[in-house]
Amino acid sequence: MAYDILTTSGINNLVNSYISNETQKRVTPLTNRKSHYENIISAYSTISGKLDTFKTLLSDLKSAATDSIFYSKAATSSNTDFATAVSSTGATEGNNTIRINQLAKNDAVLSIDMNSTAASAVITAPGTHEFTIKTGDGKGGEFISKVSVAFDAADFSAGYITNETLMTKIQNAINTDKAVVLSSSVTGSTASSGSFVVDLNGTETTINYSAGTYSDVLDSIVTQLNDIDGITAEKVVNGSDYQLKITVNDSSEYITIKNDTGTLLTELGVNVTKEKGASGLVNASVFTPLSGSSQLRITAAESGYDYRITDLSDTGSGTALAAVGLNLGAARQSFVQNGSIGDDIPGYVYTTDLLNAKIDFNGVNVERNSNVITDLISGTTINLKSVMQAGDADVNINVTKDVTKIKDKINEFVTKFNDLYSYLRNQTKTTNTSRGTLRGDSTATALISLLNTIAYSTVDGIASNKINTLSKIGITFNIDSGLSLSDSDQLEDAIKNNLSQVVDLFTSTNGIAAKLYDSISPYLGADGYIAKTKSTYDSTISSLNDSIEAAQTRIDKNASALRLRYQKLQVQLASIMSAQNYFSLFSSSTTGY
Repeated sequence: MAYDILTTSGINNLVNSYISNETQKRVTPLTNRKSHYENIISAYSTISGKLDTFKTLLSDLKSAATDSIFYSKAATSSNTDFATAVSSTGATEGNNTIRINQLAKNDAVLSIDMNSTAASAVITAPGTHEFTIKTGDGKGGEFISKVSVAFDAADFSAGYITNETLMTKIQNAINTDKAVVLSSSVTGSTASSGSFVVDLNGTETTINYSAGTYSDVLDSIVTQLNDIDGITAEKVVNGSDYQLKITVNDSSEYITIKNDTGTLLTELGVNVTKEKGASGLVNASVFTPLSGSSQLRITAAESGYDYRITDLSDTGSGTALAAVGLNLGAARQSFVQNGSIGDDIPGYVYTTDLLNAKIDFNGVNVERNSNVITDLISGTTINLKSVMQAGDADVNINVTKDVTKIKDKINEFVTKFNDLYSYLRNQTKTTNTSRGTLRGDSTATALISLLNTIAYSTVDGIASNKINTLSKIGITFNIDSGLSLSDSDQLEDAIKNNLSQVVDLFTSTNGIAAKLYDSISPYLGADGYIAKTKSTYDSTISSLNDSIEAAQTRIDKNASALRLRYQKLQVQLASIMSAQNYFSLFSSSTTGY
């Protein structure tokens, strides 16, 4: 019946039907347009990412410099048990022979072997001892390290320190040492002004100072020193006395302080030349050669004669090195191992002529500090592995074009070209069941046309009898599927025998990589074609959002008004139904009377 429509559920159905019909008519078309534009923006985001990836690859392929991918080199060794080799781009090609007669060694010195638990006969009371270690700097000069080792009361038991504890303390002091420059104590003022130079591992910084109280002068210097990356400086205060303390944070770096134009460094007692933390020069270790014994080994951090240990000396009243037999100074006595604990003669494990690597290279006797040699063949690193015997054949180190690497890079070009091209084609084509998101889009169409043209055209400026198309290196183009390496042997032959022509094909002014790089660049970036196109669609979507919101508001408003009208009718109907019931009851009661 009609009055069923004006029930609460009936009214809800009427209003919901109105909302659904109006939404379908007014909102859905706008929402569909919005989704279409959002799909376009998503497609362009994908295209932009593929173009960025492709451009990065083209950046490698368009370079004709000697370090470009086209000049990649591969090094091979005829016997990797003796030597291996790795070449970088631009390495000198050639076949070389090598014989390894001696491997480089790290200089090493050994202490006396001592009874581990016995009392030290030299260090008998707590105290701080200092010593110096010097090594070659690899360039004919020396590094110096000043080490301080503190023997604390806790290190002593029953009134003595054991030899093992003694050696361990020396070991730890060496392995944790950093270069620290501590000036003399000064008080009052300096009349000097000027500047000095701080050389930190080859980088020089000028420090300026003016006359004044030492406190103020050191404050100024500390501020300037702390601006040097790798240095920590502080002013040490003891009443009215002041000291300058400089710490080199990295033990692999040296410090030199020089060229004072005034007298401040002399007043501070600072005289530092190539000082380095001991932990950057050597490594110390305590081991047990025989049960119950301890022995200390100090080993140079770098191999070879030019990095040898040149001096081990106690400083002042220090006796730490003497306590283990290593206060050798510049003398180079040889280590001699004997059978019983305490019988070894401390000294150097190797004579200096055993420290360098010795090889015959292309018939020439060569020595190097390291077993990793980088300066014999330009761009090639040779790693020496083992000494050769008289009957071993010479090792051939052959450096050639890295055909595989170049070929792989060109294959990567084909892959990334197709990744971009196929996506563009799929987004712009229409089938019986679907329409491409970018169908008819001028930007996408222009990109496809660009890729088509470059893929099958000849390169302007290259003669017809030269390699001037991709097809001449075995790469063919199909308008539906893109590029394919149809003849791998042809590409390999071109790289091996006509590399300069392959380079021109990609890198010349109108070369494939160069032209593609220049052509796709305008599409990318904040001001590129794609960003501008996306911005236009963003504006359209924003406008559609406003229209959708306005339409939805109107529908909601009309739905509310419609609901109120139905609700009034519902009330009126209820009133009529109530009156009808009353008259029915009245009529029944009258008839019955």
